[in-house]
Amino acid sequence: MKILLLCHRFNSLSQRFYCELSDAGHEVSVELDVHPESMVEACELYKPDLVIAPFLKRKIPPKVWQKYTTLVVHPGPPGDRGPNAIDWAILLDEKVWGVTILEATEEYDAGDIWAFRRFPMRFAKKSSLYRQEVTEGAVDCLRDVLEALQRSKVVKRPQGESLFRQRVPEDLRRIEWEKDTTRDLLRKIYSGEGQPGAIARLEGEDYYLFDAYEEGCLKGKPGQIVAKRDEAVCVGTLDGAVWIGYMRKREKHSIKLPSLRVLPERVSEKLREESLKPWDAVDFPTYREIVYWEKKGIGYIAFNFYNGAMSTEQCERLLEVVRYAKRRPTKAFVLLGGEDFFSNGMNLNTIENAESPADESWRNINAMDDVCEEVLTTLDKLTVSALRGNAGAGGVFLALTCDLVFVRDGVVLNPHYKNIGNLYGSEFWTYTLPKKVGWERARLIMENRMPISSKRALELGLIDGVLQKDREGFLRELEHYLEAFTGSPEFEEFLKKKREDRIRDWSIKPLKAYREEELERMRLNFYGFDTSYHIARYYFVRRFLPFRTPPYMALHRRIHSKP
Repeated sequence: MKILLLCHRFNSLSQRFYCELSDAGHEVSVELDVHPESMVEACELYKPDLVIAPFLKRKIPPKVWQKYTTLVVHPGPPGDRGPNAIDWAILLDEKVWGVTILEATEEYDAGDIWAFRRFPMRFAKKSSLYRQEVTEGAVDCLRDVLEALQRSKVVKRPQGESLFRQRVPEDLRRIEWEKDTTRDLLRKIYSGEGQPGAIARLEGEDYYLFDAYEEGCLKGKPGQIVAKRDEAVCVGTLDGAVWIGYMRKREKHSIKLPSLRVLPERVSEKLREESLKPWDAVDFPTYREIVYWEKKGIGYIAFNFYNGAMSTEQCERLLEVVRYAKRRPTKAFVLLGGEDFFSNGMNLNTIENAESPADESWRNINAMDDVCEEVLTTLDKLTVSALRGNAGAGGVFLALTCDLVFVRDGVVLNPHYKNIGNLYGSEFWTYTLPKKVGWERARLIMENRMPISSKRALELGLIDGVLQKDREGFLRELEHYLEAFTGSPEFEEFLKKKREDRIRDWSIKPLKAYREEELERMRLNFYGFDTSYHIARYYFVRRFLPFRTPPYMALHRRIHSKP
């Protein structure tokens, strides 16, 4: 089928739909919701068999849904309607939630239901619920829809009794330090995760709060900032304390940043640093970006960087842990990333906030390269990357510095740099990617700007295996494989061959040369006459909507622009 995706942004769910549909053999094109007329025009150009809106914020024009079968993904169960579905589910402490695919009509979310899934609600961030339970449920629904269409046995039912909820008022998410318990605070912040955040007053100013974690040891007066760790701050609550990893000022187009970069400098200066090493054992809930542990002779490094973005300082902290893992008497270490993202490369927000974004870009990419080089030059251990969550740009190539790359079924990869101002990229991709797939396939991968599924990545030779979709099952399968492999007779032979291959490769062309050549191209991106990178970063960080759908997404526009 020819399928058109209508999206407000090409977000994680939209990308997953693109991958699922493409892998199933359908021809897929994407149109961003720039203007209602652009949606109508896209349909007239493409004449799709099916229109799907995985993520949309405005009504679909009648000229679309009256002429084409048009389905909408709503992140709520049957009977729920309105724009802030997951937000309300968190705020109302729903125990069971769901996702529904329904027909587009004149009224929001009021069309006939084609498929739905329910799931138990975790007490978690809205963004995490969306990327995990909602996405997996929506994909299951999508498969039901495609099967029904292919068999010409579509069974749909009316919406029935429903409740339309308006947008969550800002005051409902306002933090009241003297009244809210820790759980109340977390619920409010979780409900606004991603956008718009929960409003709170700290040090006499209003801020939007994100990335919150319960603290099980420290305490303080409600609303009092009592400590800092890395760049997060710990704030006292009515019955304990919470860590706030990210904040933004209450200003239009303000940038989300690590909390200490948003608060006045005087606040940071008076706070005590709560040191906690990634390998320290703790028996209470707290905040740590990086955690290291060992199990049966294998080291595991989890790094839960917000939205997968890695600032210069975060790279430096990760480098310290990788060096620690290399010194340990283990046979292997594993880079796990976070549960929602493995890594997305450089932190464009902290770069944009710097006095000189070009200089900070240079610092950040060199810090990324330092981590990659430390992993690549590990010759006496097995190195493994295990992607539990999505990865993009430099994050994909960080993963490729490991000997083996395993990906959870359902993860989406964007192994390219070009979408942010035609960046050339570094992280030793010119060494690791051709070694994995060959130069011709490497060129095609880097030129392609669209996401690829874990299944497609395996077919391309980009990764070494796809493991279970269930997150706990993924880790169990990974552990069992590594324990068996490191205990097998083949293991020492694997390490021997790895050492010989690397030494031979680097005698022909030193590893340093790959880095220098890549960075020379990156220097032009950062400091050259072409300012595409700086413009693209500025618009990305401040979440400006595009004025058109990029041609690489819009197959229908590429086809009709040909002479």
